Amino acid sequence: MKMNTVIKYWILFLAILLNNSIMGQTDTLYLEEILVTENKEEKLLQINISSETIKLQDVHDVGEMFKTQPGFGIAKRGNYAMEPVLRGFKYEQLNVQIDGGTKSSNACPNRMDPAISQVSPEEVEKAEVIKGPYSVRFGPSLGGLINIVTVRPEKVDEFKVKGALEGGYISNGGNYYGQANVQLLSKGFDISLNADYKDFGDYKSGDGTTIPSSYSRFGYAVKVGNNHGKDRQNRIQFTWRQGFAKDIDHAGLPMDADFDNSTMAYLDYMAQDLSGLIFSLKAKAYGSFVDHEMSTRKRPSWNLTEAVTSVNSKSLGGRLEFGLKPGDKILQFVGLDYAYTNKDGSRNRLVKIKACPPPADTLPSPKEFVDKGWQDSKISDLGVFFENKYQINSNLLWVAGLRLDYVSYAIDDPSPDFAELYNNDIQPDPDFNFSINTSLTWQFDPSFYIQWAAGRGVRSAELTEKFINHFSVGSDAYEYVGNPHLKPEVNYQTDLIISKQWNVVHIYADVFYSYLNNFITAFVDTTLQKKFMPCKPPAHAKRFTNIDKARMLGFEAGVDFFFAKYFKYGLSGGYAYAQNVSWDEPLPEIPPFTINTVLGFDSKKVNAEIRARYAADQNRVSTSFSETTSPAFIVADIAASYTPFNFMEIKASVTNLFNANYYEHLSRAYKNMGPGTGSEYFEPGRSFNVGVRFKF
Repeated sequence: MKMNTVIKYWILFLAILLNNSIMGQTDTLYLEEILVTENKEEKLLQINISSETIKLQDVHDVGEMFKTQPGFGIAKRGNYAMEPVLRGFKYEQLNVQIDGGTKSSNACPNRMDPAISQVSPEEVEKAEVIKGPYSVRFGPSLGGLINIVTVRPEKVDEFKVKGALEGGYISNGGNYYGQANVQLLSKGFDISLNADYKDFGDYKSGDGTTIPSSYSRFGYAVKVGNNHGKDRQNRIQFTWRQGFAKDIDHAGLPMDADFDNSTMAYLDYMAQDLSGLIFSLKAKAYGSFVDHEMSTRKRPSWNLTEAVTSVNSKSLGGRLEFGLKPGDKILQFVGLDYAYTNKDGSRNRLVKIKACPPPADTLPSPKEFVDKGWQDSKISDLGVFFENKYQINSNLLWVAGLRLDYVSYAIDDPSPDFAELYNNDIQPDPDFNFSINTSLTWQFDPSFYIQWAAGRGVRSAELTEKFINHFSVGSDAYEYVGNPHLKPEVNYQTDLIISKQWNVVHIYADVFYSYLNNFITAFVDTTLQKKFMPCKPPAHAKRFTNIDKARMLGFEAGVDFFFAKYFKYGLSGGYAYAQNVSWDEPLPEIPPFTINTVLGFDSKKVNAEIRARYAADQNRVSTSFSETTSPAFIVADIAASYTPFNFMEIKASVTNLFNANYYEHLSRAYKNMGPGTGSEYFEPGRSFNVGVRFKF
């Protein structure tokens, strides 16, 4: 981007910042949420997944809870650390964060440890989702924003102790889980402690095939907070979270994780009513550290080559935001944020049997090799943002936001062959990214609104896409090679949302269109030979590249019926059509058309659901990505909870009620798992699950 263009963007930013001067309304603020909850509810293209939904679905991995949400799919590498995919946007194309701005980054090149896996679902209060590039306040947002809000301490006027103890068993896999939390609350100070443990085994698919999927994990989180100031409206809070996972089988990857240890710490401060102009101040500083080791110890290939990869990632950052009320119809948010990530580590191989070229030959003495994975790579992002909310009249709200990001990179320990591939030109130029969005919400009455939004979201390539060097990081057997010359990808998107509520019926629909420039994907590069085991197919590697033009369009829609006082029926679905315009083929890894339906019963003591999900076959696949098709399936579950006493809750469910043998389109195919495991990654067959929860 030319310097004069950057100057123009800064002038535009300052002009919008100074253009309004009218008083704004009072807000109720919550420290860890991404949005401001106003007296008049504001939709802002946001959906919430509540803790009640998570508990009733018997979810034990945070990523899994998105599976039944319209527009979402799940990328699964094992029974641990699943990741949501929204309308085809995945990984860093989605801005995933914890408690309103805390970020983490995977150390594993194969994403065995994505940011969303660093939180236990038992401590999640809700998940906030903004679909599309319509948020500027919490970092760059290309395809959407996901904020995982963990349980917050209750505000009390006198000393109080509360908590819960939970445990359960899942038959398919012989899985045990347990969770405990306690809160020590007073008028000024509070301390919260949450701990959880899981011991999961290998499950069986619908046809009885044993799927390697065992793991164990222990995690805990501590929050210490203080409310102070007039009416205790100000708060400072320190959060410390650690997770220790080990012996994780990843049926969809070429290696398993020996251990994955993570530490996350963040300090939040919030103050309200600082002056007539400044109604809020929010500040955050965080650090996240992941230490990860994976190997082929459990794989048949260990007899040929002992491979152990030790990697780590470090994420540091923070944000500062001022909430301004320059007028009685205007709220403004202005601030800056910073995010830094460093990844390093290597794969150590001890080759005992030379397999290429055939025939295989046992070496007189094993040979050692070191393969640089991350090449000590770094990325930093300094951003400034501004958002303006203008209540035009009692029924019409206008929101506009803009954001500028300066993104820089470094690669400090490059592999010679990677440098040679790009003629030693491997240090990327910095990116100057400009994002902007606007939306109009017509609230015709409390039960009916229409919202239109349009935005430009920009994301710079992440470290895998820039610097990975002949590692199998995709959902296939190909080696992937980074491209330090990737351009930032740009999403021009618009959404139209309609929601109408009657006494017993609620209907809603979201139609979207997205035009993409420089979309980042990988393709089979026939000029790039495979580096490791070259005599085994595939012969070539994949290289990351930009697609000049692509587009997505689709919808999410649903209807809810409430009847007979306690009953509810819901029907929802979503579909995304994604086309690589430049190459005249579909974009890869797009979730298929899905339908979700649920019949629920909710009373004071009993809560029950019968759920079903249909996924159509996905025949629109990318030839250049070497993507395979997937068949349609239907899966049904039944779940119930019973509260015989105020202090006790009993849960029971049957998942995959009809023992369907199926797999998700976005799940990774088997690799290196040995005979008898097939070529697709099948989901668990029928399972009986029970649990009990005590509260005090």
